[in-house]
Amino acid sequence: MCYVAAIPYIVAAVGTAYSMYTTNQAKHYQQDVAKQDKKLADQAAINANAEGSYAADQARIRGNLQRGQQLAAFAANNVDFSTGSAADILGDTAMFSEQDQRQARINASMKAYGFQVQSLEAQGRKAYAGWAGRSQQFGQFLQGASQAAGYAYGGGGGGGGGTLLGSGSGKGTTMDSSFWSGTRWN
Repeated sequence: MCYVAAIPYIVAAVGTAYSMYTTNQAKHYQQDVAKQDKKLADQAAINANAEGSYAADQARIRGNLQRGQQLAAFAANNVDFSTGSAADILGDTAMFSEQDQRQARINASMKAYGFQVQSLEAQGRKAYAGWAGRSQQFGQFLQGASQAAGYAYGGGGGGGGGTLLGSGSGKGTTMDSSFWSGTRWN
């Protein structure tokens, strides 16, 4: 086989290798982006839980301050806060304070859950990027091999007729002078 006849095989091999290489780079980039997105979402979930804990502590402090103000007002007015309406008011204050704390924790949990879902979605994108990249590389390899086989079975040069998998008839088309007849080149 002459060196000139090997050119289509070399071009097909180099083109296929480069295409597979760039696909691999894109796959790794997408996987790295998804990995970072997962880390960010995980950290955001941790932060949301911490914010909820802080908000619950703030609600507890506000409740304790309100209870202290109520006790001071009852004492200043000589009201017995262990029975009657005064005890009911203090009980309601404690109940609402506890409810505010619980709501702050629930809100934080819901926010954290949203970030955990984002984390799982990023993990799925990373896995999909790996699968899609490998699948695309395999398809590129098959296309390149098919193209090389098309050159081999079609006679090479201008008569290859494309690939065995895709375009081309397999018979080849020759580009002699009759192909260009009637075409004006100005």
